[in-house]
Amino acid sequence: MAQSTMAGPKETRPVQRNTEAVGAKTRQGALFAEERQRAILEQLRQRGKVTVEELTAAFRVSPPTIRTDLARLEERRLLRRTHGGAIAIGSTLYEPPYAERAVLRLPEKQAIARSAVALVREGETLLLDAGTTCYQIALLLRDFRRLTVVTNSLATAQTLTENEGIEVILIGGAVQLRRCATLGALAARFLDPIQCDRAFVAMSGVHSEAGLTVIDFDAAQVKQRMLQKAREAVVVADSSKIGQIAFACVAPLGAASLLITDAGILPGDRQALENAGLRVQVAE
Repeated sequence: MAQSTMAGPKETRPVQRNTEAVGAKTRQGALFAEERQRAILEQLRQRGKVTVEELTAAFRVSPPTIRTDLARLEERRLLRRTHGGAIAIGSTLYEPPYAERAVLRLPEKQAIARSAVALVREGETLLLDAGTTCYQIALLLRDFRRLTVVTNSLATAQTLTENEGIEVILIGGAVQLRRCATLGALAARFLDPIQCDRAFVAMSGVHSEAGLTVIDFDAAQVKQRMLQKAREAVVVADSSKIGQIAFACVAPLGAASLLITDAGILPGDRQALENAGLRVQVAE
């Protein structure tokens, strides 16, 4: 009996030490994550852009760990994730290449596209902008039997010409390969004689006070004219664009009839936009 009594405490002590060690390790891991995230923000402040590959090498952690860091920082609205990295939230002049944007937040863009296409009726004339969210709309429009679509998107024009029931009018202008689109003053003037039932226009920023914004004036000119040339002007923007302000002003919020965004929109942002007079529809 004596030996059994003495053996008991010896077996429980290591368990207690192990529990304490795990707790210390967890606290240390959280501390390292906070330090790493502060360092990421400092790099963004200095350079405006970071990549997962660079951060993985710099901090000697796995790519999933860095992606988690970036996701946490984006949730706090301290940066904006891109395909393969992130940009500073105040980078009003930066836009990832088209191929990167096409896969970024794809489920959200597809949900927005479904809500947008639900507004369309057979026989309508549509203006379709060159954003990647608008391209998701174009993919769904292929199921219609009779439409006229006016677009400045090279990708959209090519996709919709596969359907003989859809008349495609490609807006002329200077081609920007980075965006797969025609933009600028010539493209804006192309729209002068045109009037459409509905326009779907993408934005880089939708803000309750700054209004509708994009990264440069070439895009702003065309988007502004699209909003003016439709009976119903619908802005499509995923929730990462809401509350953001980009470099070039397109129009005040009143230029749009409706904003379609995804369920990630913050309640405060939605309320601010609605208080400013913009109707907001959240895609499910």
